[in-house]
Amino acid sequence: MVGITLFDKKEYMKKHYQEHKEYYKEKHKKWFQDNIKSAREHQKQQREQIKQYINNYKLSRGCSVCGYNKCAAALDFHHNGDKECTISQAIVKKYGEKRLKKEIDKCIVLCANCHRELHNK
Repeated sequence: MVGITLFDKKEYMKKHYQEHKEYYKEKHKKWFQDNIKSAREHQKQQREQIKQYINNYKLSRGCSVCGYNKCAAALDFHHNGDKECTISQAIVKKYGEKRLKKEIDKCIVLCANCHRELHNK
């Protein structure tokens, strides 16, 4: 392993995974079946962390038009152009933290009223 860089190791691992993809899929499937309760709990915790991050983000920004910031449920994300998917779809699709933040960066926060008015123009 002397002289092998982290990049080389990462490339090797990618190649190895691609060559043995079915083995790893079956291994993961078996692990999930054997540990379904803890896996579901872990998924639930991840979803809660993402929801908390998003709610904190919306409340800290507030509505870009009127400044409302009392209730995160009353604040929406409005995309300003290049939209890969909605934020709720990104959560369902289990986007990673970086990818989710990248999608959020394409948005402004609007309260429900201002958001409806914007789309009604």
